[in-house]
Amino acid sequence: MAILITPGCLPETERGRMQLTGELSKVSLPNLIQLVRNGELTGKIAFLNGAKTATVYVDRGSIIHVEADGSMGKDALMELFLWMSGSFAFMEDPLANVSRTLNPFLPEESTDRLLREGMAYLDQKKYLDQLRISGQTILKPTEQARRASKALLAIAAPVLERIDGRCTLSEALADSTMTRREYVQSVFACLAEGLVVVVEAAVQPNQEQISLPPWVIARLRQDNTNISQAIVDMVIWVDRVKCWMYQVDSDFGRIISELAKGADAIDSEEDFFKELGQDMGNYQGPFFGESMPGSSNGSELMTQDSSDKIQQTAHQNSAPKLDGVPAMPKPPSVEF
Repeated sequence: MAILITPGCLPETERGRMQLTGELSKVSLPNLIQLVRNGELTGKIAFLNGAKTATVYVDRGSIIHVEADGSMGKDALMELFLWMSGSFAFMEDPLANVSRTLNPFLPEESTDRLLREGMAYLDQKKYLDQLRISGQTILKPTEQARRASKALLAIAAPVLERIDGRCTLSEALADSTMTRREYVQSVFACLAEGLVVVVEAAVQPNQEQISLPPWVIARLRQDNTNISQAIVDMVIWVDRVKCWMYQVDSDFGRIISELAKGADAIDSEEDFFKELGQDMGNYQGPFFGESMPGSSNGSELMTQDSSDKIQQTAHQNSAPKLDGVPAMPKPPSVEF
């Protein structure tokens, strides 16, 4: 939650002024603006998000000026609605020598109107993110685009007129002067109204095309609708599992070796493997994917019977306690 500092906590020169600080992850920008508006406060709100900074000036609860990373006015304010993290600090203070790039008395620049547009912009951006729309996306016009109303075409035209189903959005809009908000609004209108469809990029001649069974594709989509990313995630997890298994194999083999070297514990390596109920010539160690002692299936772990034999042999021969030999770690459970 935001921290509200009461006037009594401020220095003598600042008493009577309200100070408000907090995190945007807990207090969103719309809620913060509503708080300042309802209190009819005058001052400035400073924002910090990594290396990015922004300042919003309010006069009696109405936004009159915004500065953010070189931009000013309405466009700067709209980009602030996309900040999901960062900190803010409001200081109630009379405004002096502040530019007024927004006129709250104009209907299109009133604070309430700005709030509605900013929240709509955020929803549109989230919609595109959910569809994984990026500069590498290829869009193709549909028949619906020919029957669209003039009002809808006015919003969608900057994108609709440039796409052809072959070029990516980055290529199609390379020479466009649209702002990011105009780009989001236009692409959102095209997709939400069915004016365009997403086209899969064609496989280049030097690219290898891989065919997967339908059940594999269905399983991958359960984790991620982006098949390519789902495959990448799966490979990463498989590599992690291999690392865990090889570590377990190494620790287990070292423990067996240390037990075999115990004073008079076992007369020879051949006797040691006989105690395990295994043929020394056939035993290859508990390697990942190989046969395990006491197992008829290469994918099974050592049976409880073989494990009991090891413990019984060590106990009967009073093998000394080995210092510095850590307990065998329990492998993490991984669900595919």
